[in-house]
Amino acid sequence: MRTVNCARCGRLYEYNGISDYCPICMQYDEANFQRIKEYLNEHPKATVMQVATGLDIPVKMIKKYLREGRLEIVEAENFFLECEKCGVPIKTGRFCDSCIRDLDSGIKKVINEAKSNINNINNINNRRSNEKMRYLDKNKIK
Repeated sequence: MRTVNCARCGRLYEYNGISDYCPICMQYDEANFQRIKEYLNEHPKATVMQVATGLDIPVKMIKKYLREGRLEIVEAENFFLECEKCGVPIKTGRFCDSCIRDLDSGIKKVINEAKSNINNINNINNRRSNEKMRYLDKNKIK
């Protein structure tokens, strides 16, 4: 593991590969998420601003939960969260369905090209491994 600074408080901590927050800030973050979850259970369809003001939680934190896919905007028309690739309004996550499909097909294309390149390299190596050799006695050549 490597030591990094917490994205929230700046403290050094051992990065676990999952969160950019130190353990203390992770607990704070999770507690805020639980508060939002309880608030939404009591106030279904509350807006982002209602949640933020009702719980005194920064809008930036709520947007983070939306981007992580932990929360979803329920209105059909929203202008709070946009696809990071094309800018169309989305309800949760980072990308719209269309861009996810494009990214997915692009990744599959790269993987298939890599597999093809590996197969070509393996075929070349197999041909080379079948090439026969012999000892060349230079004394006999003279």
